[in-house]
Amino acid sequence: PDDEPDRLDTFRRQGEFIARITKLASTLRLSKDARPKKIEKLKSALSSASSGLGTFSAPIPLPLDARISITGIDPEASSVFKSNLFPLRLQLLTTSGEPYPVIFKNGDDLRQDQLVIQLFTLMDRLLRKENLDLKLMPYRVLATGAVDGMVQFVPSRTLQDITFEYGAQGLLGYLREQHADPGSVGTYGVEPEVLDTYIRSCGRWRLGQLHHYRCV
Repeated sequence: PDDEPDRLDTFRRQGEFIARITKLASTLRLSKDARPKKIEKLKSALSSASSGLGTFSAPIPLPLDARISITGIDPEASSVFKSNLFPLRLQLLTTSGEPYPVIFKNGDDLRQDQLVIQLFTLMDRLLRKENLDLKLMPYRVLATGAVDGMVQFVPSRTLQDITFEYGAQGLLGYLREQHADPGSVGTYGVEPEVLDTYIRSCGRWRLGQLHHYRCV
């Protein structure tokens, strides 16, 4: 096919991108530096023209989601998580202008995680066919090696943080502040669609618990 050379070049550039990120993640994880120093080194490496990670010569499809074309990594918006394996939080730049944050892990086998997410995605499709929408939003996982991988980063807040901040009002207070609808008496002053999503998500939580029990 006429587009075969272009396709092979795309695969090559994707491979180089993953190889460079893997090497950087491994170097930072194994270094004896404190986390602030690791973050400093990460930003310095991403800013360096020699790394080829700050800005790409041409967009490439994101291996995690080929529908997204990435053009580089924003050094200032990237960081290192406070964790034993020090995974990287990378702010990918895209052709759409909308940033795409990901987590890149080195030293962790993500192959089982990837399989579980695929199963959840399949379950969601089957449930939707039966008119049962549990508002599942499976994030993307890609094992790029036996001990390396990329995970879509989904900004969120834990229930613990919310209950700590809102005290006696708890989750209901948070929903009222973020998605208020004073006229909705039946949904306690919260937008009906938002409360419906939360209720359905409780079923999603049960699916997660079932997966946990199966794995332990």
